[in-house]
Parts: sequence; structure tokens; C-alpha cells
Amino acid sequence: MPRDNFPELIRMDKFRPIKKTTISGEIIDQIISMVRSGRLNRGEKLPSERRLSGFFNVGRSSIREALKALETIGITQRTKEGTIICDSQHNFNSFFWLDSQSSTIHEVFETRKLMEIGLVGLAAERATSNHIKEIEETLVDTVAIQEAVASDVSFHRALVNASQNSVFFKVYDLITGLLFQTHKYYSLLDGNQDLEGYLKIILAQHKKILRAVEIHDAVSAREAIKEHLDFAEKELLGRVSLDYSKEQAQASSLFNLKI
Repeated sequence: MPRDNFPELIRMDKFRPIKKTTISGEIIDQIISMVRSGRLNRGEKLPSERRLSGFFNVGRSSIREALKALETIGITQRTKEGTIICDSQHNFNSFFWLDSQSSTIHEVFETRKLMEIGLVGLAAERATSNHIKEIEETLVDTVAIQEAVASDVSFHRALVNASQNSVFFKVYDLITGLLFQTHKYYSLLDGNQDLEGYLKIILAQHKKILRAVEIHDAVSAREAIKEHLDFAEKELLGRVSLDYSKEQAQASSLFNLKI
């Protein structure tokens, strides 16, 4: 049974009112910080959405968005008793939530490109009909952030699974939280039509990648996922930095080479 020690162990003075524009990202940062510092332990139950909303002084929709993202990357899980901190060792050994700086966004996408461009080529060569079906089932046409996050993570994990390389899949599984931490910046796109437009483009790019895998075209698959990751990096980095163009000019030209 999960330990519900919040009333005694976690009081309101351990939470800070949210002041940043990226509300859900700040909530995630605080919960991750408490996990890493030991103020929240594995198996421990979180308060209800209503109580968390009061602690953080934010709306319940922001709480739901943050909890869904934490669940997607394996930090929390929902049970009959409520939301608890996962009792999985690797999530705490490998999850490192980076600061909200442009360079860290670039580093995450640089790592993903190094891994996923090669892996999607293998997926295109090796994917079976079952793998194709698994990838198709991850595609969701939605403008809800929490659904979009879950869909995106599931899509890329399904691609890695289709590569049929068990070592890479285990490595990818181990660092999923690190690779998809950029989802906390989705809040920067919310509140206007930017988010809806962004998610529609992401979905179209996912479908393009899937088509290439489905017809076993490794070259097109690699090109499509590079285009996809370049776009996502530019959109997110461009919203947290006024110096995106300068940083891009200084970045390695590795991914400008022909695949």
C-alpha cells in the first residue's frame, strides 16, 4: 500500500507559489527536486489535485498537465489509492531535470539526433506488421498538452522498439525522462494558436516518418526524423532564447551533412 505521509511530512512551506510563465514546468521541477532531495520517497502518495492546486497556488488544469507529464516519463503512477511516486529504481538513478536554459534544449536534441536518426533507419529495415501497427496506434490528433506528450513519447519508443535492437531499447527506456524533458516547454506555446499549429505539424511529421518505415525506406525515414527533430528544437528553443540564431551558428555542423 502507498504511504500517505503528506499531511505530516510535506507541508505548505515546502512548496513555492508559481511565478513563472511555464506553470506546469515549474510544478514538475519542484516535484522532481523533492524526489531527488528525498523529501518525496518512492511509494509515497501525492496529495489530491485540489490540494496540490492550493499548495502551488495554480489552477487544477496545470496540476493535471504536470502530473500527466510526470506519469509519462515514469516518475509517478496512478493507482486506486491515488497518484504515487514510482517505486522503480532506474527512474531515480537516471532522471536529471535540466535548468530552463537554451543550451540544455540544444543538448537534448543533439543527443536525440545522434540516437534516433540511426535507430529509425534500422526500424525502416526491420519493422514487422506488428511494429507498424504499434506505431500507428500512438498517433493522436489532439491539442491537449498531456495527451500530446503521451502520444509523442509513445511514438518514439515504438520506433525504437521497431529497430529490434534490445540494447538500444533498454538504454532508451532508461533515459526516456531525460530525452523528453523538453515537453515542459509546451506551456510556452499555450494560450494562443501556436500550440494547436505546432501539434498539427508534429502529427504530420510523425505520419511522414511512419510512411517511410512502413515502406521500408531507411533513407527517407532518417531524413524525416531529422526534419522532425530540427523543427521541434527550433520551435522550443526559439521561445526561450532570443539568441537562437547565434547559438545555431555556433553549433556543430554534424547534422547539416547529407544522411
